[in-house]
Amino acid sequence: MPKPVDHNERVRTWFHPLRIKLVDLLRKNGPMTQTELARAVDAEPASARYHLLRLVRAGFVASAGTRPGPKGITEKLFQHVEQEKEMEPLTLATKHGSKLDNEMRKLSFDQVAEAHRLGERIATREPERFFGIHTHEIEATPEKLRALRDALDQTWRGFIAGLETPPEGAEKVTLCINFYPS
Repeated sequence: MPKPVDHNERVRTWFHPLRIKLVDLLRKNGPMTQTELARAVDAEPASARYHLLRLVRAGFVASAGTRPGPKGITEKLFQHVEQEKEMEPLTLATKHGSKLDNEMRKLSFDQVAEAHRLGERIATREPERFFGIHTHEIEATPEKLRALRDALDQTWRGFIAGLETPPEGAEKVTLCINFYPS
């Protein structure tokens, strides 16, 4: 029997872009197979299975039985698990530079790499949908960089607040703004 997953492990499991997408699909669409989920998030079925099993272990997803599949195989269904209201929220406050802080930063970098990987796939398959990646190098003091980050955050919050309901034919995009020392 697998050992119970602690809060920090649940946080690390949750904060992965592909896992968040998988749970979101299960929440919206109900039970789905790993193949259906893989197709929906443009991933390999083996990758979807790996992430689904991590989500099952952490208690975000559960088995939802089976159904007959193509060529006589039996397909396993997965479903979203509603979280109890009394559960500890999935937040993480860490000291800057601590081991846990560094680990969360690495997960953030992993998310960026995943976003770039998915962007590359979309750009190759459907170039008309791809907006592109823009890189600009600037030199500024840490205070100025924090001010820039805060101004960007405020601008995007205002933009998003103005989109009360998505317009007809709207697409969901991932916007990734990162500051890296060079």
